[in-house]
Amino acid sequence: MQITRDESGDVLKLAGSIEISGAKELQDSLRDFIAGTARAIVDLSEVDACDTAVLQLLYSARKTAERSGTQFEFARLSAAIRDASAALGLSLTEAPDAIGPNPARRGEEHAV
Repeated sequence: MQITRDESGDVLKLAGSIEISGAKELQDSLRDFIAGTARAIVDLSEVDACDTAVLQLLYSARKTAERSGTQFEFARLSAAIRDASAALGLSLTEAPDAIGPNPARRGEEHAV
């Protein structure tokens, strides 16, 4: 699992296989990320595999952000994320093309 943040600080990118073994690291990264931005975008385009624990953690992060007043969205869902969500009957709301040159300046129309 790789976790990186873009230069603006508003996009957290997850890549590789994200599973329960990395849940604590992911939880800490998401918590810090949400606390450090008014608009949080999680790019899931390079996730190769994920398990149900990770999906639960991602949903929890969205709820935490909403409660704190932070706009939160998932962007560029990989096939692995879509398949795992569908298998559980869950739906991650994805903002099409949410990550542009200036994601912090995008309107609220894509907020989750």
